[in-house]
Amino acid sequence: MKKIVLSLFFFSLTSLNAQSVSANSFSITNHFPNDQYEKMKTIQHHLSNVNIFDLTYNSFDNRKIKGFLILPVEKNKKFPVIIYNRGGNGSFAMVSEPYIIRFLSKIASKGFIVIGSQLRGSEGSEGIDEFGGKEIDDVLSLFSIIDKIEIADTTKIAQIGWSRGGITNFQLLKRTKKIEGTINIAGPSDILKTNRKEMFTVYRNRIKNYNLDSIYYSKKVSPIFQIDSILNKKENFLFIHGDKDERVEVFNSVELYDKTREKGYTADFILFENGDHSLFDQFDKLIEYITNWLSNLFHLKY
Repeated sequence: MKKIVLSLFFFSLTSLNAQSVSANSFSITNHFPNDQYEKMKTIQHHLSNVNIFDLTYNSFDNRKIKGFLILPVEKNKKFPVIIYNRGGNGSFAMVSEPYIIRFLSKIASKGFIVIGSQLRGSEGSEGIDEFGGKEIDDVLSLFSIIDKIEIADTTKIAQIGWSRGGITNFQLLKRTKKIEGTINIAGPSDILKTNRKEMFTVYRNRIKNYNLDSIYYSKKVSPIFQIDSILNKKENFLFIHGDKDERVEVFNSVELYDKTREKGYTADFILFENGDHSLFDQFDKLIEYITNWLSNLFHLKY
């Protein structure tokens, strides 16, 4: 009976008629009122292909965590899943509504399910952000939700991590084999190589035990030191960076690209000329590169 209920539950998510739905460990509500969303579609035409939901779920330690879910409206086929790993820390640089509209929903409109966590310690989420600690389990907890989405093809899962999200990417690859492709955008390789002094305050405040041994605990977090521990030995990587990024310098992606290839992984690298950390002015080109790469990865036909 439970399976049937969940099946009907996610069948209903293809329509915006229901304002909210819930299961034992999570609840989902429409992000926009129906009338507002209908008006938005007349301007942002791609929104006609997706529905956008706010997600609240119980993480591994029963903390209430906020997130988001974007589903294609078509219900007669299964879609690959993209886990989006946000940047920033705490409430800084949470995934915003404009970001969902301009970036994530456009990716979803090409035929993908997009799901992500706002992470513990952000506005509306319980707990404390540990910058590579327990919030990694907040993202792992999304897999139990993905398994209940009837239109999700759980054999085709990828992840996109931007900036700090690259840390999440590589921590997840140590925990699960379910992720087939990883897109790393403007992510750090070794967090101690940053040229931003303010980041060391973030590390001291966020990373558990950092003050006891900054070198050791930085290595536990930094992506370059996780590559030998990746569980899926057939992982595919796409590294993207802007050549004018002043927050996370481009050498970070170059190091990760070189190291993954050295270890025998399939990896691609895209450099955006005149691209800053946000790549805001080049979103359309970025979305095109991402969706083409994912389509090739999953052998999709349009």
